[in-house]
Amino acid sequence: MSSAEETSGRSRSGGEGEEASRGEARRPAPSGTSRPDDPSGQAGAADVAGEDTDFTGGESLERGRVALQGLELLADDDLAQGLASWLDRLIDELAPEGDSLAVQLTDDPGMEELSETFRGRRASTDVLSFPGEKTPEGLHLGDVVICVPYAARQAEERGHGLDVEMQVLLLHGLLHCLGYDHESDSGEMERLEADLRARHVVADLARRSQPGQAPRGIPGDNEGDGAATARRTGRVALIGRPNAGKSTLMNRFLGEKLAIVSDKPQTTRQRLLGLLTTPRGQMIFLDTPGVHKPEHRLNRRMVKAATDALGEADVICLVVDASVRWGKGDEYLLELLRRVDRPKIAALNKVDAMRKSKLLELIDRLRREQGFEEFVPISALEGEATETLLELLWERLPVGPPEYAEDLLTTQSERFLVAERIREKILDQTRDELPFATAVSIDDWRDDEESDRLILQATIWVERPGQKKIIIGKGGQMIKQIGTAARLDLEEFLGRRVFLDLFVRQVDNWREDPRRLADLDRQNAFDLPS
Repeated sequence: MSSAEETSGRSRSGGEGEEASRGEARRPAPSGTSRPDDPSGQAGAADVAGEDTDFTGGESLERGRVALQGLELLADDDLAQGLASWLDRLIDELAPEGDSLAVQLTDDPGMEELSETFRGRRASTDVLSFPGEKTPEGLHLGDVVICVPYAARQAEERGHGLDVEMQVLLLHGLLHCLGYDHESDSGEMERLEADLRARHVVADLARRSQPGQAPRGIPGDNEGDGAATARRTGRVALIGRPNAGKSTLMNRFLGEKLAIVSDKPQTTRQRLLGLLTTPRGQMIFLDTPGVHKPEHRLNRRMVKAATDALGEADVICLVVDASVRWGKGDEYLLELLRRVDRPKIAALNKVDAMRKSKLLELIDRLRREQGFEEFVPISALEGEATETLLELLWERLPVGPPEYAEDLLTTQSERFLVAERIREKILDQTRDELPFATAVSIDDWRDDEESDRLILQATIWVERPGQKKIIIGKGGQMIKQIGTAARLDLEEFLGRRVFLDLFVRQVDNWREDPRRLADLDRQNAFDLPS
C-alpha cells in the first residue's frame, strides 16, 4: 500500500537575506608506394631526392595554404574551389605548422611521363606524392599530382562522384607528404586514413551510391551546391546509453542550456524537443532518455520514449561515450538501430578523455555495423568537432519549410523546464548520496505584484524515509542549499526575481504507481508516453 507524508522541513529561497590526433611530419626513405585500394597497384607516393619536382602548369587557384593547378582538367570551377577549401581545412587539422601544399592536376600522358621519370615505368596511375622540405619561407609540405581521367574512371567503377574520389586521393597524397608510409609503418597510415575518410569523406561515398539522391557538394562546403540553398527541416534523434552526453550535445547545438545535465546516469527522463532555426532551416532535436535495462514502470516509459523517437526521426545520431568500456547495453542499442532504416551518424563523445588507439578500436567496431554514414569524434562539453557534426546533420535533412515558429526554442512548458532545473540541483547537491528515486512537481506558480516576484511552490518526491532525510539534511541545511541554487538558476533562466518554496514528500514506490505517474504528468513534471 502506498503512503504519503509531507515533511515539516522546507526551504524558502527568496533572494534578499538568503545565504544562500595530429600526425607528426616524418620523412620516409625514398620510395614509391601503392595506395592499398588502387586496383592497378600503381598509385603511390614518391619521395625523390635530388630531382626537380617543380612540374606546375595550367590554370591555377590558391585557397589558404593550398595551390591547385591544372583546373582546366576538372571543367568545374565550383568543384575546384570546394576541393581546395576542403584540403585547406584538412591541413589545418593534420599539419598546423605546415606552410603550403601544391596540387597538380594532369592527364594520362602527363602522369605516364612523371611515372617513367620518378618510378622507372611508363604507366598512368591515380596519385603521386612528393614530400617537401623546410625552406626559408616555411615548411613546404610537398606536391601531390592527381591524374583526373584516371580518378574519373575509378569514381565510375566505385559508384560515387568525382569529387569524392578526388578527396580520397588528396587525403592519401597528403598523408604521404606528411611522412606516413603504409608499406613500412605497421598499419599506422591505414588506420589514420580510414579514420579521416570516415570523418571527412564517407558521407558522400554513401550518398552517391544511393539512387535518387540529389548531387551534393563537398562536405562542409556549400559552394556550387544548389540543394544547400533550399531550407531544410527535419528531426534528429539523439540516442545513446545513459550518461553518453546527449543533453550536453543538444545544449551545445542550441547555444544555450535547455536540457538539464548531470554526471549521473538517467538524468534525462523524457524526450525533450529542442529547436534550432537558422537561415538553413529548422533542425528539431529529440533528446531522449538513455537506453538501459528498465527496472521500474518509470524506466520502461523512459526507454519507450527513446525507442519511439527512432521511428519519428529523419536522421539518427548515436552518441557514444567513447571513454568507457563497450558493453552489452551498447550491443542492445545497436540491435535497436539495425531495425530502423534512417541515415545514421555515430558521434564518439568524450574523446578528450581517452587514448587515440582506443578511439580507433571503437571506430573499427562501429564500422563493422555497416549502417553508419559518418563517425565523428567529438567533445560535446568542450565543443570539439561539434560544428563538423552539425554540418553533417544539416546535409541529411529533407528540404522543407519549418514545422514550428522560428522564435521557439522548445515545445515544453515553462513549468516542466522549471521542475527539471530544480531536479538538476538535487542531483548536483546530493551527489552520490541519493539514488534516482526523486521527482519534482510544481504546485503553485503565481505573480506577486507587490514584491514583483514569481512565487513558486514545488514538491520533491522521494520513496523512502532515508531519502527524505538526505534531502532535508542536518538542521534543514541540504534543502536550503538546493533551494538557493535552484532559485539563482531559475532567476537567470526566467529573467526575473523568484521566491521558491520547496517541500519534501515521501511516496512509497511512486516509480511503480501508475496513479502517481499520472499525477506528475498532469502537473507537467513529465510528459511521458502512456
